[in-house]
Amino acid sequence: MTDYLYTHLNTVTAYSIVLSIALILQARNRINASWAVLSFLMCVLLYLVIDHLPPELRAFLIIGPLLLPFSFWIMARTLFNDTPLHQKRLLTYLILTAVASYGLYAISHYTSYTPYFNVASQALSILFILLAILEAQSGKRTDLDESRIRLRRYFTYFISFMVFITILSELSLSEGDQLLPRLIQRSSILLFNTTLIVLNFKLSSHLFDSRKQLSTTQHPELISRIQNIMVDQKLYRQEKLTIGQLADLLNEQEYKVRRVINQEMGYRNFIDFTNSFRIKEATEMLKNPDLNSLTILEIAYKTGYNSIGPFNRSFKQATGLTPTEYRKKHI
Repeated sequence: MTDYLYTHLNTVTAYSIVLSIALILQARNRINASWAVLSFLMCVLLYLVIDHLPPELRAFLIIGPLLLPFSFWIMARTLFNDTPLHQKRLLTYLILTAVASYGLYAISHYTSYTPYFNVASQALSILFILLAILEAQSGKRTDLDESRIRLRRYFTYFISFMVFITILSELSLSEGDQLLPRLIQRSSILLFNTTLIVLNFKLSSHLFDSRKQLSTTQHPELISRIQNIMVDQKLYRQEKLTIGQLADLLNEQEYKVRRVINQEMGYRNFIDFTNSFRIKEATEMLKNPDLNSLTILEIAYKTGYNSIGPFNRSFKQATGLTPTEYRKKHI
């Protein structure tokens, strides 16, 4: 009876994944993270059906299930980190992970060292799961999007539980030991995927769009006060300024300040918001001939950065030029 339930649950789950993939592919307004979600779902689908494929196909497509933890991390990285991952770096990570995963799989299946390399393979999977959880948690304090803050909690607790159950089922010593965790795992996948289908992939479709989604300005006075206090007191120069501290200085509730900065001023996280003031001051300093004696590092320190690397990245992302190039162009 349990085997029968598992077989049919696995089939239903696989079909639900196919439906989700189809919905993503036909969506007119795909979110920025669609490609990452799609890659993750493809790996999940291959994981579900790999044992039912002909040996020739299985040997080729096994790379999908092997890359499932990696795709899980990339999905988290894309959903919760507003700094895009460089394509060359992503490709390098993908190749290294694919080679390592396939190598461990081949050695564990075709040599006498199976137990040792199984442990190594699972350790690699756990590493990517932990990285995904870290991505979901690390930016929580600076995130201004209330929908994404809720999704961080959902992602961390629910999906991480699902993936850990997957590892538990793979580590089980006997087929009987594997059955219960695999039933729980398939049920978790089905529940997660059903949630996506019910929402028709409209988990706040603006949520992961890098473009600013502005609502009608309803609090012009508060916006003016926010901008004035940031400029007059140069709060952006404080390295550890938080949204809570800003709200206290304004004598406003934190959720209200967060909502205004996000929905009416168009910033998705508090770091981008403070960096906008820093970059504006930096451009003014770089264009000023009287300040030509200041080094780029000194300007970075004066505008609130504690090192040159983040300053250069933020500046180029905002202006398309490095600070040095910007200075040469405007002086």
